[in-house]
Amino acid sequence: MSLPSLKKPITSLVHPKSQNLNEGLSLESFTDDIVANHIYAKHYEDEKFKIDINSYILLVESIIITADRITDSISRVIEGRIAFGNNSYAASLNLPLCTLHRISSELACKAAGIEKAHETTMEILNILINYPWEAKAILTLAAFSMDYGDLWHLNHYFKTDPLAKTLATIKRVPQLYKHLDTPKYRQVFLSPKCLIYACMQAIKYMKEIKDISKYDMKEITELSSAIRQIPLITYWVIHIIVASRTEISAYSTGKQGQSRKYLNELTEKINSILFTLETHLKEIRERQEEIKLYKWLVDHIENHPTQLSEVVSKLIEGKNEATPFIDGSTHRKVRIESSLRRKNVVLVISRLNISEDDIKALHEVYDELSREDKYRIVWIPVINPHDREEENRKRYNYVASKMPWYIVQYTTKIAGWRFLEENWQLREDPLVVVLDSMSKVEFTNAIHLIRVWGSEAVPFSHRKIDILLESDWPKSTILKFTRHSRVIDEEKSVIFYGGKDSKWIQRFEDKVIDLKNDHLIRAKGITFDIIRIGKNAMGKDDPTVMSRFWTTQWGFFIIQSQIRGSSASETTEDILRLISYENENGWGVLAVGTLPVLVGRGDLILAVLEDFNKWKQILNLKSFPDSFKDYFNEVALRRHQCDKVVLPAFSGWIPMVVNCPECPRFMETGINFKCCHGKTLM
Repeated sequence: MSLPSLKKPITSLVHPKSQNLNEGLSLESFTDDIVANHIYAKHYEDEKFKIDINSYILLVESIIITADRITDSISRVIEGRIAFGNNSYAASLNLPLCTLHRISSELACKAAGIEKAHETTMEILNILINYPWEAKAILTLAAFSMDYGDLWHLNHYFKTDPLAKTLATIKRVPQLYKHLDTPKYRQVFLSPKCLIYACMQAIKYMKEIKDISKYDMKEITELSSAIRQIPLITYWVIHIIVASRTEISAYSTGKQGQSRKYLNELTEKINSILFTLETHLKEIRERQEEIKLYKWLVDHIENHPTQLSEVVSKLIEGKNEATPFIDGSTHRKVRIESSLRRKNVVLVISRLNISEDDIKALHEVYDELSREDKYRIVWIPVINPHDREEENRKRYNYVASKMPWYIVQYTTKIAGWRFLEENWQLREDPLVVVLDSMSKVEFTNAIHLIRVWGSEAVPFSHRKIDILLESDWPKSTILKFTRHSRVIDEEKSVIFYGGKDSKWIQRFEDKVIDLKNDHLIRAKGITFDIIRIGKNAMGKDDPTVMSRFWTTQWGFFIIQSQIRGSSASETTEDILRLISYENENGWGVLAVGTLPVLVGRGDLILAVLEDFNKWKQILNLKSFPDSFKDYFNEVALRRHQCDKVVLPAFSGWIPMVVNCPECPRFMETGINFKCCHGKTLM
């Protein structure tokens, strides 16, 4: 079966530096594209030709290392015999001897130079056409090592064995002695960084990549890029082996060997190959560790109860015991295991731009939790590496100074990103996850609870949430943004209103005055209040108030949808309708006390007020709120407008299907594309 990578490699290996033409043909002439055009026709992989690469690597290493020991002892004039290892595994290998002899024959007595090396490499690829790519490389090196080992084995017994002496003389082994200490010889052999050892390392790297690809091809995307490099790397490994064998022949025969320029280019080529493979393997190993950690977190958080300190340590740094926390109240370091023992934890995971309002709300929760010694809060900062280090550290120190709870240290590199993103759905917004002492998730994202109810949400149980949701939603989400939260008459009608257009605000207020002054309203003793949303404690318009207001509405909607379903109640539709008016000129919520009657877009609310004369007779039959609502529904039917809701990048659970707040249909889901030009965290 052929490899899935039999396409031309996309990423070129580093080319050697250009050389002068008068020095002979350069490797620059052999670009990746040119080589690829030659080699892919020399590959028809067959399952029958698979070999045990690891055993071949052990065999070849044993031969070459032992031969180099002999060579080194000659170079340093050391007498005596070399101790050989026990290579019994070689007997179990079913070596393709005929194939190895054919390769050895191709390697022997070749002329020096790039063109002849290329021609010989192609012949060897033709001999090995049915073998996997990495097998082609190791078989070529095995054939080379047989010849190389044979030469130095004969030399080892030169003085004691007449037959060895005769054969060594025939093969001109003594001619090699005078070259042992030359830079060229040590560039090709003997040195730890020589060409032959580098080829061996490249084969090991290729084998590791292929082994990983059997199991993790889909999950480790970096593998495909590495796999595409293997055919081209195989060519260059064989090319270098051919050139090295030619160099040995030149030493024995006295002919001209490879030029220094050519050997230098080959050294640069194999070094660039090793760098490429090491880079791929570094990424692949990191990805493997990430996958391993992700599976561990899924298993131990979602399936098997595990001590909280171990899970938090693994989540933060992938270790059983991560770097100590900073205790925000004392600024001292505390061990995770001792600080979280037998405790529940509230994990606050946020970027450095966490709002002052969120920190303030967390303080309320912290104070409430401090009454009993059952919970600990831990802040896990999300630090964008693309931002300036100085600004990041400054912001981190500022945010940390506002927090009396446990803080993950600035230098900590968070390991469990995949779990945070995929399972807890960490996005731009802060994520607050509540875990018990055995790492069971009590609530997946309590940030919305905290924004809506503050410390009232403690202890974040579903029972407590059900109680909170029983209250009228304006009481939970609107009153806190007024100065009337303590004095709302539960029997009196009130219109909460706001909007982006000051002209709409003014027209609305003028029409309300006209309505209140109408003789029928006065005669029937009808009274109602209007309460503006968007003013601060000083009574001035404040955009930050409105930002918090809309965040609170969203929080309630998400909690309501998550606990009771996005289409389960009129409450969900009302609050979604209000959210859809966030960017409108104006909006209004009519309520009796805090019981909502209707939520309307600004133009519809204004139309009801302007058309009062058309519906005021209904007041003889119905109450003011019911009369207002009946006419509002009439106007809404006549004025069609599409509703649009843009869901912010909240972390945690968000509804994927939403009912339209105006009709029984599902709202259409669009697709938005966003680019931050590389300035993203994950």
